[in-house]
Amino acid sequence: MLNITVILENGDTKTIQGTFGDNLLDVLRDNGIGVYAPCNGNGTCGKCIVQVKEGSLRKETMGELSKERQDKGFVLSCMSYLMEDITIAIPDSSLVGAAKIKTAERNKKNREKYEKLRSRFAALHGEVAHIHKLTIQLPEATLDDNVSDHDRLKREIRVQLGYTKVKMSLNLLKKLPFALRKNHFKITLFYTVTNERSIRIRHITWDENEKAYGVAFDIGTTSVAACLVELETGRILREISSANAQLKYGADVINRIIYATKGDGLKKLRDAIIYESINPLINELIGKAKIESERILIMSVSANTTMTHLFLGIYPDYLRREPYIPVITDTRQVTVFPWEMELMVNQNAVVIISPSVASYVGGDISAGVIAAEMRDSDTLTALIDLGTNGEIVFGNNEFLMTCACSAGPAFEGGEISCGMRASLGAIEGVEIEDETFQPILRVIDTHRPYGICGSGIIDLISELKRTNLINAKGKFNRDEPCERVLYDEYDIGRYVLAKEGEFDNDEEVAVTEIDIDNFIRAKGAIYSALHTLLESLGFAPDDLEKIKISGGIGSHIGIENAINIGIFPDIPLEKYEFIGNSSLSGSYLSLVNKKAAEYIDNSAYNMTYVELSVYSGYMDEFISACFIPHTDLNRFPNHGKR
Repeated sequence: MLNITVILENGDTKTIQGTFGDNLLDVLRDNGIGVYAPCNGNGTCGKCIVQVKEGSLRKETMGELSKERQDKGFVLSCMSYLMEDITIAIPDSSLVGAAKIKTAERNKKNREKYEKLRSRFAALHGEVAHIHKLTIQLPEATLDDNVSDHDRLKREIRVQLGYTKVKMSLNLLKKLPFALRKNHFKITLFYTVTNERSIRIRHITWDENEKAYGVAFDIGTTSVAACLVELETGRILREISSANAQLKYGADVINRIIYATKGDGLKKLRDAIIYESINPLINELIGKAKIESERILIMSVSANTTMTHLFLGIYPDYLRREPYIPVITDTRQVTVFPWEMELMVNQNAVVIISPSVASYVGGDISAGVIAAEMRDSDTLTALIDLGTNGEIVFGNNEFLMTCACSAGPAFEGGEISCGMRASLGAIEGVEIEDETFQPILRVIDTHRPYGICGSGIIDLISELKRTNLINAKGKFNRDEPCERVLYDEYDIGRYVLAKEGEFDNDEEVAVTEIDIDNFIRAKGAIYSALHTLLESLGFAPDDLEKIKISGGIGSHIGIENAINIGIFPDIPLEKYEFIGNSSLSGSYLSLVNKKAAEYIDNSAYNMTYVELSVYSGYMDEFISACFIPHTDLNRFPNHGKR
């Protein structure tokens, strides 16, 4: 066996082992070190960078690394193979991010937003809890009244509630005799209603003051978000988010589907989301709230169709093969047991999963529709979810149409040479001075930039176009001298956001013409999808009365800059509204209100999916949108005027 000593930026070290010829990225993954590999180890993204401090590796192509970096010992771990004992250093920018508790201020803001949403929905549709609580005093057992403990409980429930059948799991039945006798046959039950005659006990306790909780999840391709909820009040106690641990197996769903078909790939992907994302987030939430996992009695999950399959451990390969058929969309027809999934909640808890619509329109969109409140108004509204896979819903209380487009990971920093997720060190905002062309950067949580995230790229491209440094094709203007614009040996231009050492950064941070081209294709996919969806129904962008933007990037982008580069149509700014993580909002609603869960079910059932590829004009529309802002400037009359 060969020893690999791993040094992290915070100074922590870890020694792991591999065998001669092993791929370094695979060894790191198998030992729980989440190296970010958007291309899933194909050597094309250049993100899985590590630095060799001692020893040597057998290396294949390092085309994504500059000679200067290679001279300093940096390698792509996916293209490196073990030969001897080595010591490597892994920069933070190469790691899948750890979970982070959001600030109290943000929690308060979201609590108010969720509470208002919950109140509005309940006022229109009513409110029914999933989990009910009952404290009941049973007659103590005697020689004259010597029925079984379960029959005694069932008899009293029939008297007080009218239910004739009381179901419970074996593990609860084992607890029943002790719970009854702990407090003289006074017991508190948490139960769900199965039908008009039957209930199922989910939790029993002798403490009548005990509270029940739930956790709502949004499982995104890039990140996982969750909130802990006190069920009786619906109050959100804490929110938390982390990178999706599956990122080490690819940034997009296609790479992960392919990985799932190889060997034990499906198990690794399923284990990553359960053991490295979901359970650690639950543990963090209950740890901060100082409650036991046994008191989590319900869990709701909203996710895209691929993430739903991988969460459940269902073979996903047919999602990517024509005619693109999921194994299941109506997930409410599946009974999910926490013990079967090894989820860190009460083993009798209810698990509800938002239903999908099609292969590329998932439960995150079904949940998002309820958060966008589209079905409760006659306002013509478009919901645009910006993520690795861009999804759009158009309609109102009379109809819902939806489509999906492959935007790729560019909105989340993927396919950008210095791109990264919106985490520590990411450039999230950019301005360019008119005279000097110097950048003014806004960096997340530090002054030292590691790279740029989606919102920063939108600002940058808009500013480059505004200052005439790039043309409509995204190419640098060779006639406009600028010390920040440099060219390599292949005459590929790049704009330098941060020179090496300028902000204590170890390397240059720059966006190239290739990066800009990748982003233009991503934004073109969003715009052309929306335009095609509207056109298929005889509408135009001007007919839209509201555009609601959701997704991780949604609340951070500058809407004017997004319009200026042609992501969104050029309609009045007041028609735009950011609604944050609509998937988590919908997941929260389905957790606290059974009627909301049914509403999400109904939304998925009534959405009509439009397959863009069947529209002959879609590709022409897409190609026309792959310019800044568009080939038809009549669609963007305010371009350059803002």
